Amino acid sequence: MSNRKESKLSLMRRCRRFWLRDDGAVTVFAVIVLSALLLFFSVLIDYARIAAFHKLSEDAVRSGVRSVLSAYDSVLYERYGLFGRGGTEGQGIFEEVLKANADGEAGLSGEGIKLARMKLEAASLHPASFLGHHDVFKRQVLEEMKYKAPVDFTLELASKFAPVAGPMKEASAAISLLENMRRLYEKREAHLAAALQLQQQAASVVGGSGIEALIPVQTAAIGPGNETALLLASEYRTYAEQVIHDQSLPPEASPKYTEEIAAYEEKARSITLELRRISVDMLRLHAKRLGDALRELEAARLLNADMQRLAQQASQAAEGAGYDAVSKSKLPGDDQHQVPDGAASEIEQVKQTADELVLPESWFAEYKRELETQGTAAVALDTETGGFQSNISAAMAKPISSSDPQLLLEGVASLRLVYGDYEEKYIRPASILMNRKQQQDGGNIKAKLKQQEERASSLWTQARGMLQGLTAVPQTEEHIELFKQVRKRFDDNLLFNQRSDDAASEGGAEQAEDAHEAAEQAAAMMGGLFTGMAGMLERTRDTVYFGEYAVHRYSSFAPQNLRALFAGGDPSELAHAVSLNNQEAEYVIYGFHDPIGNIAAAYGELFATRLAVRTMEGLIESRALGHPLLILSAAIIYGLEKTMEDMLAFTERGTAPLSKYVKVELGYTDYLRLFMLIHGVDDARGLARMIAVIEQNSGAALSAVPSGVTGEAGVSIELWFVPGLMRVLGRVGLLEGKVVGNRYETTQTIGWSY
Repeated sequence: MSNRKESKLSLMRRCRRFWLRDDGAVTVFAVIVLSALLLFFSVLIDYARIAAFHKLSEDAVRSGVRSVLSAYDSVLYERYGLFGRGGTEGQGIFEEVLKANADGEAGLSGEGIKLARMKLEAASLHPASFLGHHDVFKRQVLEEMKYKAPVDFTLELASKFAPVAGPMKEASAAISLLENMRRLYEKREAHLAAALQLQQQAASVVGGSGIEALIPVQTAAIGPGNETALLLASEYRTYAEQVIHDQSLPPEASPKYTEEIAAYEEKARSITLELRRISVDMLRLHAKRLGDALRELEAARLLNADMQRLAQQASQAAEGAGYDAVSKSKLPGDDQHQVPDGAASEIEQVKQTADELVLPESWFAEYKRELETQGTAAVALDTETGGFQSNISAAMAKPISSSDPQLLLEGVASLRLVYGDYEEKYIRPASILMNRKQQQDGGNIKAKLKQQEERASSLWTQARGMLQGLTAVPQTEEHIELFKQVRKRFDDNLLFNQRSDDAASEGGAEQAEDAHEAAEQAAAMMGGLFTGMAGMLERTRDTVYFGEYAVHRYSSFAPQNLRALFAGGDPSELAHAVSLNNQEAEYVIYGFHDPIGNIAAAYGELFATRLAVRTMEGLIESRALGHPLLILSAAIIYGLEKTMEDMLAFTERGTAPLSKYVKVELGYTDYLRLFMLIHGVDDARGLARMIAVIEQNSGAALSAVPSGVTGEAGVSIELWFVPGLMRVLGRVGLLEGKVVGNRYETTQTIGWSY
């Protein structure tokens, strides 16, 4: 027991001496400090390795994504300049690049230790930015076109139109004004013609009433059996004498002329009643006709007031910002093509002659007085018939043989005088009505207008037949099937872009009914064309890029295919040429899903453009005719003749001169560029049509062709030192990945597109 106590005390003494010793203190301190440093540097080294690992893995994924995009669809690029994924399967390329980077990352040379040995845990590739999306497609087209400077040629094209911008501006304004004036003029003249016709009908009411037969000039003109007012007045003396004779007989004597007196009185009542009935009916119908004529005259006056307002607008400067922008732009080569000086001012003078069609207000006031005077003449005639009836009645009530016969004869003469005055002015020779008709005919102006209208109508019939011949071309099932296929692709693309085909049709304007409407539509279309050119010159719009892209990348219909149809009416050659493959650009512009609609629309607008330019020339050529409507119709005739010559020139050599004043040849594709400026092909429907054509030709659905990809890779690296401490750092948010066991894992995601 004591031994155990002693050994325990001895152990305590030894421990106290050990801890109270002062030799070896530095060593212990160094161990503590170095252990802390070792722990710190081990964490720092693994953290640095993780940072390097992140950089290396990000570069590896980026390299994999770009390697995937290096495999593109060669057909889309070579034919349409578009980049879309194609060729080798993308997932395989991505994994192969990642594995190569994992095995060959930078480290020590030779067999030394590699600082960041990366291990690929998982890899996935996701397509993105499909070419079928309109935003993606637009971006690639714009990138493709802006680096190839396609606007230069369009600028050159605009420079050729610049010299005619001023005259075309005035011509468009003049045609629009004169056509509006012509329509009002024709309506006004129709009302005036109706007024004159009603005036003539009123005169015919008097002439056909039968009054003339009852008041002949002399008794010799009275046929047997005809009872007239003149005969009645002539026989009155005999009647009066008979009445006086019988009245003077004694009461017991029998009257001698009872039957004769009764017969005369019956005849007098019959003639006067018939004359009065005819006169009353005549006056009623006459007043109705003249009332209608006055209403027609008032309608004409109101139309004339509208014409006057239009004529006053002619003195104002013609509106046309697009024309002004093109004409004032300094374009390369525009000084080589000049229109003769004064062309625009000459057309402006033609426009200002529109006021010659307006009648002064005094003209209508005079015509109104004329109609009222004619009505007054009919009333006077009716008054005379009533007066004659009264005179006969008074004369029979109190017969006086000495004076009444003369009074009655004077009454008949007065009635005949009033009728004769009316007859001379309004029936035969109808001097008033003849003068009025001559005024309305305007000398020989209307006759010349009629001749020119017939000529213009004949030319328009030929031109319309030429254009309508396109729609009569027989269509093969093969061509129809192609358009059905492209229609489905078009609808699918709109659906893919979450849009619907809510428009019934696309494309050009309806065909005009006559030559005047065709000229007016052509002039209006030129306004849109110059507006499009002005927009292109001012801000180089996307429409220009897409238009140039369509012209360069899509086929267009060669005008030579129309030679047989236009020259001889043979549609067989055209029937074989209307495949979609020959009219892709036209389909992109107009969007008709049938073999002939787009061609008809394109060549219809080509005809309209040429007609506008040629009609402008016609206004200058025809200005010497003086009368504004003669100038207009002559200009339209000139325009139609020259336009048909131009259309045949296109079918023969593919080009036609821009104008007789600008000696440059423009081809059909040049005009397609201009039509694209008018219609625009960069809207949803236009883009869908462009994509549909590409899909039809390439066989690829652009809605499934990615122009970008997103690569995702799960990678890990082994931790060298204290994984537990790194796990703690990860929990507090200092690491992007996570620690699993003794490995650090993370996911890298990189997206890239063409």
